[in-house]
Amino acid sequence: MIENQSFTAAPPAVLTIAQRAPNASWRLGLAHSRAQHMLIWVTRGSARCVVNGHGSAMSSHNALFVPAGTLFSFTFESSCFGQTVALPPSERIDWPDMPMLLHVREPKAQLKLTHYVEEIQAEALDAEPLARVAAQAHAQLMMIWAHRYHLQRAPERTTATQRLLRAFCALIVQSETKPIGNGTMADYAGQLGVTPTHLTRVCKSSCGVTAADLLTQHTLQRARRMLEDDALKAVDIAMRLGFSTPAYFTRFIKTHTAQTPSSLRNAAKANR
Repeated sequence: MIENQSFTAAPPAVLTIAQRAPNASWRLGLAHSRAQHMLIWVTRGSARCVVNGHGSAMSSHNALFVPAGTLFSFTFESSCFGQTVALPPSERIDWPDMPMLLHVREPKAQLKLTHYVEEIQAEALDAEPLARVAAQAHAQLMMIWAHRYHLQRAPERTTATQRLLRAFCALIVQSETKPIGNGTMADYAGQLGVTPTHLTRVCKSSCGVTAADLLTQHTLQRARRMLEDDALKAVDIAMRLGFSTPAYFTRFIKTHTAQTPSSLRNAAKANR
């Protein structure tokens, strides 16, 4: 459960897609959850998102609204351009409870969403009194627009597959604070009342990767954040992530990145 924070605890952050993952596509490209609500507004090029185990192609003038605490990934081509907005959860912003992917086809609607993003950015960078309150107001207007635009579409029925994968992804996020058994596929499948084989088959069909792949991506993303952002020792990260030994953790990192934990940390320092 994401703790509800005051909007004034942190300013909204508006960055381009490239700035959100500078020289590190894994920051968006690996399955992860965030403590902030996230908008990804693609204005040019192609990308792909996987949200709650459901994969979707994205192209120009597609907007993805992801609630805080949702498992998602976003991969994009080098020609892809757009803006991202990160907003702390707040009772004053009617962010959707479920993710929304909007295909914004009308030029007028495209301009309106771009306008809201630019106004949020301008207020977030402004030193004027009540700038954050103003940014919040623009964010609320943006969400009113998004809800209205979403309601214009025909309602989509939630399938049994979507419900299963949503529950699976919620368990993955939950595992950050409360371990799911020993963290095996059998433990997750058992919690969901299905077999590991069924869970794997459903996940592969929905988003192109297996359930085990999503678990691995989530672990790798958390590990890299701790290594490169928090500069924690490998032995401490191994313990936090449930690895039996630091050596096993090191092998995991080398297998998936072709680098040692210390190499990743040093490279991140050099990039900064």
